[in-house]
Amino acid sequence: MKRNFLNVQKFLEDQFPELRGHITGANYPPPATIELAANLMSVIQLMGIFWIVAGGEKIFRFLGYPQNQLPSVYHTINQNAMPIGIFLFLILPQWIGRYTQTGAFEVYLNDKEIFSKLSKGAFPTADDLISSLVQAGLQTAQD
Repeated sequence: MKRNFLNVQKFLEDQFPELRGHITGANYPPPATIELAANLMSVIQLMGIFWIVAGGEKIFRFLGYPQNQLPSVYHTINQNAMPIGIFLFLILPQWIGRYTQTGAFEVYLNDKEIFSKLSKGAFPTADDLISSLVQAGLQTAQD
């Protein structure tokens, strides 16, 4: 998502040379609930990796379960090892990445908001950015 910002930064520096070196950006943090859910998913992924490395049966025997009385979750996981593995290593990381990288950014000039992807809900067009900055008093490279 940083690529979006870098594209806008390059475009603005090309259109408004006086902005070169003065455009900065950072990742916009996701909402706290999304971040908490992503952390929970990461813990689930780590538990799955631990299950695979340590062996589920050894974990339950360590917890005091006798060999012939392992809980049903052990059997369910072992019977569905392939789909669970695909979920843990392919799908879950994509979900985590998708929901924690907002791609949102805002453009400010002298502490005045010029454009906000958050409030508009869309990527800015070239005309949006140019007209906003010209209204704020900047000269384009073509002028």
